[in-house]
Amino acid sequence: MDKFFRHIDRLFEIAVAAIFAVIVLVGALQIFNRFVLNSSLSWSEEFQKFGHIWIVFLAIPIAHQRGMHINMDVVRRRFPKPAAIAFDIAIELLWVAFGVALMTLSYQVSLVAARQISPGLEVPMSYAYYGMVTGGAYLLFVSVRRLVAVTRRHLGGARD
Repeated sequence: MDKFFRHIDRLFEIAVAAIFAVIVLVGALQIFNRFVLNSSLSWSEEFQKFGHIWIVFLAIPIAHQRGMHINMDVVRRRFPKPAAIAFDIAIELLWVAFGVALMTLSYQVSLVAARQISPGLEVPMSYAYYGMVTGGAYLLFVSVRRLVAVTRRHLGGARD
């Protein structure tokens, strides 16, 4: 099961890298068109904004999976062991709640945004919000895995 999860994690990491590469390519194309061909692309800036939204919301769970978000170790170390365990579990539960909220609320916004067409790309504005929905779903996936791992580590549950 861990191998399957690692493949999913890797897929999201590749997606972020690919989106970034395309953003850079579109930016270079825009510079070339503007300064060499003297003709700006009407859609490039909007494409890059949409790409940045996707990158940010997909990178949040990647960073959480790697333990790279700011944490409260200074506070946690002052707790007795039972309170530290509860603190770790509570933090992971907050991440789960954030993933659920991000996924559901951004989906609701995307339903409204679908009625509006972006001026540059001429696609529904909901496409940008789908990055938030996808990031929220992946964050929920990562957070539940981390919650299970923290609970097993502290409470001595069985391992897969």
